[in-house]
Amino acid sequence: MNKKLLGLAAFCMMGLSAGAWAADAATADEVIGKVKEASAAVKAGGDASLADFNDPKGKWAWKDSYVFVLDCTAGVVAAHPNEKVRAMKVADLKAKNGKDLGPALCAAAAKGPNGGWVEYMWTKPGAEGNFRKVSYMLPAGKYRVGAGVYGDTPVAALEAKTK
Repeated sequence: MNKKLLGLAAFCMMGLSAGAWAADAATADEVIGKVKEASAAVKAGGDASLADFNDPKGKWAWKDSYVFVLDCTAGVVAAHPNEKVRAMKVADLKAKNGKDLGPALCAAAAKGPNGGWVEYMWTKPGAEGNFRKVSYMLPAGKYRVGAGVYGDTPVAALEAKTK
């Protein structure tokens, strides 16, 4: 009997943990808002604004997402809350399934003033394995600004939000 109760308690705790994590998941609307705000900040502040995006506990990191900045002309990650990614070559950025990611992110931002979305496989905070992630990219002067959201919303539906 105790084993059954223990099993039930463990099952309930897993459900509560998943629910708590889901509440901490960024939404597509939050990503769009943050990327637009970040793009304006980078346009206004230029190089001096980049340090703010490197802080994993700062304004540009929230829930399970964060804003990152690419310099696609120089081919480097200009700002990122993970110091291991910061200053990497854009060409070296790969999705977790091995597909080229960096050039796709730059191309999405170059689609026009409303930018674009890129779908890829990535790790998710607090979870094992690789998951579908879609990042929204916008131009910001000489830089490209982006942030991503996990989930199964079709890219076409996300693009409709940013037209």
